[in-house]
Amino acid sequence: MTTARRSNTIISTIIFISLCIIAITITRQSTINLRLRNENSEVSARRTITDSSQIIMSSRQQQESVHPRTNNMVGGYSNLGHDKNLLKSEQVVKVTNYALKEHAEKSTSTASVGHSLTISPDEVESGQVTAVVLEAQQQVVAGLNYKLTIALLKDSTCLGALKVTVYDRFGDLRVTKWGDQLTCDDVQDLLTEVMQVEESEEKALDVEEKIEEGMEEVEPNE
Repeated sequence: MTTARRSNTIISTIIFISLCIIAITITRQSTINLRLRNENSEVSARRTITDSSQIIMSSRQQQESVHPRTNNMVGGYSNLGHDKNLLKSEQVVKVTNYALKEHAEKSTSTASVGHSLTISPDEVESGQVTAVVLEAQQQVVAGLNYKLTIALLKDSTCLGALKVTVYDRFGDLRVTKWGDQLTCDDVQDLLTEVMQVEESEEKALDVEEKIEEGMEEVEPNE
């Protein structure tokens, strides 16, 4: 009986130890599996973030290829002066001509009569007085704001310059602020630069026309 009890005790102890080993092994394996799952989840999350970033960057690049940036953002002004073509764009010219007409109306109906920048609507309508854009800034809002510095020319002679802000609400124009009036000396450098660019473009057009005329003259008659 004593020997049998000892054998049963030994067997029970072996079984208990085996069960403990199995439990420890299962626990360790579960811990390893959980760690692997967490690592895989982190890798998957990182890949998702990377893929999302690439998609966003690709989308931005596509948008910029269709609508090139001009360093402007909502709420901030962007300078259009770095591109002379922007200064002569259809919209800037439209806004400038509107500001010129509004200035003519204002200058003849206020106490500014007699000032060097006093012009009449008739002079504007006839083309005797014109405006040249020297500086331009654009702000994106619910529409567009334009800050302009424009020189007034009468028969190609400088009268002076003025600063003005025009709000373009989808084609509906309105002057929101009249700025400082400047003398010709104040804007001489800017005006000279703009006029030189215009003269160069006119000369280039003349050369192109002469080349085209010369090519037409040498074409054989059919």
